[in-house]
Amino acid sequence: MGKITRALALSAFTLTAVFTATAARAQAEDWQHVATACTPSTLNALRWAQFNTGAGYIRANNPDAGTLHYTCNVLDSYATIVPVWNWLTLQYRDTVGGRVQATLYSKNKVTGATAVVANAIGPAAAGVNNVSVALPGLNFAANGYYVVLSIASAANNPPQVHMVQLEQ
Repeated sequence: MGKITRALALSAFTLTAVFTATAARAQAEDWQHVATACTPSTLNALRWAQFNTGAGYIRANNPDAGTLHYTCNVLDSYATIVPVWNWLTLQYRDTVGGRVQATLYSKNKVTGATAVVANAIGPAAAGVNNVSVALPGLNFAANGYYVVLSIASAANNPPQVHMVQLEQ
Protein backbone atom coordinates (compact mmCIF):
# COMPACT_ATOMS: atom_id res chain seq x y z
CA MET A 1 0.00 0.00 0.00
CA GLY A 2 2.88 2.37 0.69
CA LYS A 3 4.27 1.99 -2.86
CA ILE A 4 0.89 2.81 -4.42
CA THR A 5 0.49 5.92 -2.23
CA ARG A 6 4.00 7.14 -3.15
CA ALA A 7 3.37 6.48 -6.85
CA LEU A 8 0.09 8.45 -6.76
CA ALA A 9 1.71 11.32 -4.87
CA LEU A 10 4.59 11.43 -7.37
CA SER A 11 2.13 11.42 -10.31
CA ALA A 12 0.08 14.22 -8.77
CA PHE A 13 3.25 16.25 -8.13
CA THR A 14 4.42 15.77 -11.73
CA LEU A 15 1.04 16.83 -13.17
CA THR A 16 0.92 19.88 -10.89
CA ALA A 17 4.43 20.91 -11.99
CA VAL A 18 3.51 20.55 -15.67
CA PHE A 19 0.29 22.61 -15.33
CA THR A 20 2.05 25.31 -13.30
CA ALA A 21 4.90 25.62 -15.80
CA THR A 22 2.46 25.76 -18.72
CA ALA A 23 0.31 28.46 -17.07
CA ALA A 24 3.37 30.57 -16.27
CA ARG A 25 4.52 30.49 -19.92
CA ALA A 26 1.12 30.73 -21.61
CA GLN A 27 0.11 34.00 -23.20
CA ALA A 28 -3.47 34.70 -24.16
CA GLU A 29 -4.09 35.35 -27.82
CA ASP A 30 -5.64 38.58 -29.03
CA TRP A 31 -9.41 38.73 -28.50
CA GLN A 32 -11.66 39.68 -31.43
CA HIS A 33 -15.40 39.92 -31.79
CA VAL A 34 -17.33 40.55 -35.00
CA ALA A 35 -20.09 43.13 -34.47
CA THR A 36 -22.90 40.85 -35.69
CA ALA A 37 -22.02 38.37 -32.93
CA CYS A 38 -22.59 40.99 -30.20
CA THR A 39 -25.93 41.14 -28.36
CA PRO A 40 -28.34 44.01 -29.07
CA SER A 41 -28.75 45.91 -25.79
CA THR A 42 -32.27 47.17 -26.54
CA LEU A 43 -35.21 46.24 -28.74
CA ASN A 44 -34.42 49.30 -30.90
CA ALA A 45 -30.88 48.01 -31.44
CA LEU A 46 -32.40 44.82 -32.83
CA ARG A 47 -35.29 46.42 -34.70
CA TRP A 48 -33.65 49.45 -36.36
CA ALA A 49 -30.26 48.16 -37.48
CA GLN A 50 -29.33 46.33 -40.64
CA PHE A 51 -27.31 43.20 -39.81
CA ASN A 52 -25.08 42.00 -42.64
CA THR A 53 -24.02 38.64 -41.26
CA GLY A 54 -22.21 37.63 -44.44
CA ALA A 55 -19.94 40.69 -44.27
CA GLY A 56 -19.96 40.81 -40.45
CA TYR A 57 -21.13 44.37 -39.85
CA ILE A 58 -24.07 46.30 -38.44
CA ARG A 59 -25.34 49.39 -40.25
CA ALA A 60 -27.50 52.03 -38.59
CA ASN A 61 -29.51 53.51 -41.46
CA ASN A 62 -32.72 54.70 -39.76
CA PRO A 63 -32.35 58.35 -38.66
CA ASP A 64 -35.20 57.98 -36.14
CA ALA A 65 -33.52 55.14 -34.23
CA GLY A 66 -31.01 57.29 -32.32
CA THR A 67 -27.89 55.61 -30.97
CA LEU A 68 -27.92 51.82 -30.96
CA HIS A 69 -25.89 49.73 -28.49
CA TYR A 70 -24.51 46.18 -28.69
CA THR A 71 -22.74 44.29 -25.89
CA CYS A 72 -19.77 41.98 -26.56
CA ASN A 73 -18.62 39.77 -23.68
CA VAL A 74 -14.87 39.43 -23.15
CA LEU A 75 -14.64 35.82 -21.99
CA ASP A 76 -13.47 35.27 -18.42
CA SER A 77 -11.10 32.43 -19.17
CA TYR A 78 -8.15 34.61 -18.21
CA ALA A 79 -8.38 34.41 -14.40
CA THR A 80 -5.16 32.36 -14.30
CA ILE A 81 -3.46 33.76 -17.41
CA VAL A 82 -3.13 37.52 -17.50
CA PRO A 83 -3.35 38.71 -21.11
CA VAL A 84 -0.91 41.38 -22.14
CA TRP A 85 -3.32 43.42 -24.21
CA ASN A 86 -2.18 46.96 -24.94
CA TRP A 87 -4.82 48.15 -27.43
CA LEU A 88 -8.57 48.39 -27.90
CA THR A 89 -9.17 48.46 -31.66
CA LEU A 90 -12.44 49.36 -33.37
CA GLN A 91 -13.06 48.47 -37.01
CA TYR A 92 -15.78 50.63 -38.62
CA ARG A 93 -16.89 52.74 -41.57
CA ASP A 94 -18.16 56.27 -40.98
CA THR A 95 -17.80 59.06 -43.57
CA VAL A 96 -18.74 61.75 -41.03
CA GLY A 97 -16.76 60.55 -38.00
CA GLY A 98 -17.69 60.27 -34.35
CA ARG A 99 -20.78 58.13 -34.90
CA VAL A 100 -19.22 54.75 -34.08
CA GLN A 101 -17.45 53.87 -30.83
CA ALA A 102 -16.32 50.94 -28.71
CA THR A 103 -16.18 51.30 -24.93
CA LEU A 104 -14.44 48.67 -22.76
CA TYR A 105 -15.93 48.35 -19.27
CA SER A 106 -14.78 46.48 -16.19
CA LYS A 107 -17.28 45.00 -13.72
CA ASN A 108 -16.00 44.13 -10.26
CA LYS A 109 -16.73 40.50 -9.38
CA VAL A 110 -17.40 41.30 -5.70
CA THR A 111 -19.09 44.71 -5.64
CA GLY A 112 -20.61 44.80 -9.13
CA ALA A 113 -19.22 48.30 -9.68
CA THR A 114 -18.57 49.18 -13.34
CA ALA A 115 -15.95 51.52 -14.76
CA VAL A 116 -14.91 52.67 -18.22
CA VAL A 117 -11.48 51.25 -19.05
CA ALA A 118 -11.03 52.62 -22.59
CA ASN A 119 -13.06 54.27 -25.34
CA ALA A 120 -12.30 54.22 -29.09
CA ILE A 121 -14.20 56.68 -31.30
CA GLY A 122 -13.96 56.35 -35.06
CA PRO A 123 -12.84 59.46 -36.98
CA ALA A 124 -14.15 60.09 -40.50
CA ALA A 125 -13.27 57.31 -42.94
CA ALA A 126 -14.74 56.66 -46.39
CA GLY A 127 -13.75 53.00 -46.35
CA VAL A 128 -13.41 50.43 -43.59
CA ASN A 129 -10.94 51.79 -41.06
CA ASN A 130 -9.36 50.83 -37.71
CA VAL A 131 -8.80 53.10 -34.74
CA SER A 132 -6.90 52.01 -31.61
CA VAL A 133 -6.55 53.40 -28.09
CA ALA A 134 -4.10 52.31 -25.40
CA LEU A 135 -5.25 50.03 -22.58
CA PRO A 136 -4.13 49.98 -18.96
CA GLY A 137 -3.39 46.59 -17.38
CA LEU A 138 -6.48 44.38 -17.02
CA ASN A 139 -7.21 42.33 -13.88
CA PHE A 140 -9.33 39.28 -14.72
CA ALA A 141 -9.00 37.91 -11.17
CA ALA A 142 -10.97 40.90 -9.83
CA ASN A 143 -13.09 41.98 -12.81
CA GLY A 144 -15.20 40.79 -15.69
CA TYR A 145 -14.93 42.79 -18.92
CA TYR A 146 -17.30 43.66 -21.73
CA VAL A 147 -17.35 46.00 -24.71
CA VAL A 148 -20.31 48.16 -25.72
CA LEU A 149 -20.43 49.09 -29.40
CA SER A 150 -22.40 52.30 -30.05
CA ILE A 151 -23.54 53.43 -33.47
CA ALA A 152 -25.53 56.61 -34.18
CA SER A 153 -28.16 56.15 -36.88
CA ALA A 154 -28.22 58.25 -40.04
CA ALA A 155 -30.04 58.06 -43.38
CA ASN A 156 -27.20 59.54 -45.44
CA ASN A 157 -23.98 57.53 -45.50
CA PRO A 158 -25.07 55.37 -42.55
CA PRO A 159 -22.21 54.32 -40.28
CA GLN A 160 -21.17 50.70 -39.87
CA VAL A 161 -19.48 48.86 -37.02
CA HIS A 162 -17.47 45.82 -38.12
CA MET A 163 -15.31 44.43 -35.32
CA VAL A 164 -13.74 45.09 -31.94
CA GLN A 165 -10.40 43.67 -30.74
CA LEU A 166 -8.18 43.60 -27.67
CA GLU A 167 -4.62 43.11 -28.89
CA GLN A 168 -0.99 43.12 -27.88
